[in-house]
Amino acid sequence: MFDQVLSQLEQLVPAFANDRGFFGGFGILLFGLIILAEMRLPKTFRDSRRGYIVWIILEPCAALLLGFLITFLILSIDDTIRHETMGPIYSVSLILVLAHLFNRAMRLFVWQGILAHKSRVVPRIIWNVLDILIYVVAVYAILSFVFDQPMTGLLVSSGVVVGILGLSLQPILGDVIAGIGLTIEQPFSAGDWIELEGGEMGEVVNTDWRATEIRTWHNTIHVVPNSKLAGASIHNYDRHEGKYGFWFYVTVSRSVSPELVRRLILEASLKSSLILDEPSPAIKVWDTEEHPIKYMVFVHCENYRNYFSAKDEILRHSWSLFTKAGFNFAASPQDLEVRRGEPHEASEIEAAVLLREIPLLQPLDDLERSRLARDGIIHSWNPGDEIIAENSIGDSMYIVLTGMVQVQRTMEDGKTMDLARLGTYDYFGEMSLLTGEKRSASVIAHTECQVIEIAKSSFEPLMATRPELVEEIAGLMAERKLKSELLTSETKKLSVSDRLRNYTDAFATSIRSFFGN
Repeated sequence: MFDQVLSQLEQLVPAFANDRGFFGGFGILLFGLIILAEMRLPKTFRDSRRGYIVWIILEPCAALLLGFLITFLILSIDDTIRHETMGPIYSVSLILVLAHLFNRAMRLFVWQGILAHKSRVVPRIIWNVLDILIYVVAVYAILSFVFDQPMTGLLVSSGVVVGILGLSLQPILGDVIAGIGLTIEQPFSAGDWIELEGGEMGEVVNTDWRATEIRTWHNTIHVVPNSKLAGASIHNYDRHEGKYGFWFYVTVSRSVSPELVRRLILEASLKSSLILDEPSPAIKVWDTEEHPIKYMVFVHCENYRNYFSAKDEILRHSWSLFTKAGFNFAASPQDLEVRRGEPHEASEIEAAVLLREIPLLQPLDDLERSRLARDGIIHSWNPGDEIIAENSIGDSMYIVLTGMVQVQRTMEDGKTMDLARLGTYDYFGEMSLLTGEKRSASVIAHTECQVIEIAKSSFEPLMATRPELVEEIAGLMAERKLKSELLTSETKKLSVSDRLRNYTDAFATSIRSFFGN
């Protein structure tokens, strides 16, 4: 067959028969250029799917071409060399090329294709094992079909060698086999946080032939043999579908209402950026037998790595809310708490202290703030209750005392968009109170909450006796609007100072018109 191929080539290309050496040398040069081109390509391209598609075709063709061309050179030197010598060489080359082609196809269509689309990352140890198996099969095929060696003898001799190696390398082979088992079962993958029976904990960095590398909290690498992992009980902290649940305990004095504590911790949890809204945070009274009362806080974050930061956020927000409410965490049964004053339910909070926290009411003195709070109406709402409706007419503002509310707006397509979430001492509805504008958004109770409503009728005496309040409050409203524009990167032709002055004048005009000044 080999002679027939050469004869047909000589008939198709007469020049080839006259100068085989020239064609062989030119072909080898072309093959060298192909290999050089592959080496010069960026590694990212060579390792990509496009690179595999290119070279899965080009490399085998280049190898077959090289085999032909070397044959041509040899024939140009000694024309008497024919099929008996060159045929086996070319057959060996063909089998190795097919093995290489199959290996590349496995990587392209299986490892980086089907399994990658199913989000299953195959560790490189599996790639390496199958690579070796493919080429071992190729070597057996060469010995059996090209050189006519009996397979029985080869298998027996190979079995003896494998047995000797297996006995001498038993510990290493045990780790390798265990590594393959771990890869197939996949009790963990790179990036997972795991804990072993001995208490060792860390992030899985890599699993290779013999061992698994784990990065500990100390940022050191702990190398664990695969055989140890295969027989160990492993606690995987990252197999939770993006919802890692944890709980901790806080203690608060018995003198504080458990309902108030529960509301404030719930608000602190919802304010924390690392805590998930679903599943909902749960705050339960855990122990009342001793003083102080112990509460369990059960929440979820995205993964174990966020655990400490998420807990820190909740405790910091809780401390801030507790302090505003007049109490704090109980340090111990003997040292109960550090107080700024007696703890109160929201309806009993000192009015002047409450309204002093509201930036819009800073121009007022304590007596004026006390009058507003005394005239205000405190409302209690359950989750899902609508406090105000979008586009409704109103002339009052609201201040959140406890709990959280959700600000929503209906878009042009009819869908509802969540704009903001407000908590204790946040306020809304000030535009309706001061200018009579329609409600620009709906506000829904997100948790159980209490809000105080301050109506226009409470503001009218202040505006009548202190006309200068119009300019001061208008200035604060203008600053708030300007900050909102700067945060959303809205561009204007006017400078910041000019825009602030224009907004202040516009708000002042609207306030005077609404209050009849």
